Amino acid sequence: MRRLRMKFYDSAEGKSKTLSVDGVLETLTQAEIEPIMQSLVGVLVPTTAQVDEAQIVETTTNEVFNLIQ
Repeated sequence: MRRLRMKFYDSAEGKSKTLSVDGVLETLTQAEIEPIMQSLVGVLVPTTAQVDEAQIVETTTNEVFNLIQ
């Protein structure tokens, strides 16, 4: 699974805040991601937060067992 991890830094609190979105395209660019992150400031993260970084993370899940399907 591919996940976009967006990190914001809130200078008022001195803490980072992270939002993740699953199922994103691998080809996303900074020019596409940064405006979206800017639009989240004041909506999903406090107005004191600043865009910090973004990462596309790919994870693999190995199911060990599933007893109830």
